[in-house]
Amino acid sequence: MDLHRTEDPGIGTSFERPLERLMAADGSFRVKRVGGSSGLREAFIWLVSIPGWKLVLVLLCAYGSMNFLFGSVYMLIGVEHIGNANGATLVGRWTSALGMSIQTLTTVGYGSLYPNSPLAWAICSVEGMFGILGFSLISAILYSRFARPTARLAYSEHALIAPFKDGWSLQMRMANRRSSILMEVKVRMLLVMADVDDQGERLNYYNLPLQIDKVSFMPLSWTLVHPIDADSPLAGRTHAELKDRRAEILVIVMGIDEGYMQSVYTRRSYRHDQLRWGARFARAFGSKDGMMHLYLDKLDETMPVEAPERMLAPA
Repeated sequence: MDLHRTEDPGIGTSFERPLERLMAADGSFRVKRVGGSSGLREAFIWLVSIPGWKLVLVLLCAYGSMNFLFGSVYMLIGVEHIGNANGATLVGRWTSALGMSIQTLTTVGYGSLYPNSPLAWAICSVEGMFGILGFSLISAILYSRFARPTARLAYSEHALIAPFKDGWSLQMRMANRRSSILMEVKVRMLLVMADVDDQGERLNYYNLPLQIDKVSFMPLSWTLVHPIDADSPLAGRTHAELKDRRAEILVIVMGIDEGYMQSVYTRRSYRHDQLRWGARFARAFGSKDGMMHLYLDKLDETMPVEAPERMLAPA
């Protein structure tokens, strides 16, 4: 019996076709939901959770689309319903229609352009309501993003098969990007491999015990070390075997952010092709002017070492 084999953590053990990987490198699960209605609440959670550059892109596209939509409505009813509109050319009419829409949607008030008919006032009242609701939604999204505690950990791009004491180990490195300290940090590491048994191909999960799985503070980098001993699920494995069995290493980190005094979670995945077989990490921190210095740009810096083809436990 394999003492390190563990139960399915909630991902699944059998699929009709092989999976490329279970988890993206950034820790997000690779799941595409098909069917059903997501609803406004799910859309809000999505906007709160996506990266900042995507949020800016979505908001700019939504803002431009709304102005184009209502600008088209003003063009449809005729720019003669807009006071001081330039109706001499097509470009002038579009400029007046879009300018009217921008003024109304942003609720900044009317300047040289203004509605001069009941129909135009009716359209402006609807657009103004969309503007108030839209900017209220943006405020709620920004507040939720800033108020929600998150861990900003930097991870090495690769996991290593590296020397450790008299043998070898699986290692990866992480560091806190923020100036606030993470406290009571705990880490769990899992190995996922596709195994073939009498029931066909199945995904099996193995615990990878760490040399140290908990620290009280993490001001500098932390190298996670799984010693490859006789009981390790990696004992006797080769790099080619890990590739054939689509090995993937999942790292789950939990800690307490001192700024929010709340628990934060983060995940990371390393696939077999992100494993450097025979390397050691270069030092990513040092002292200067009596202070500790952490060099985040050196987090993935390694030095090659000669490693055996098969990971044998130390005698």
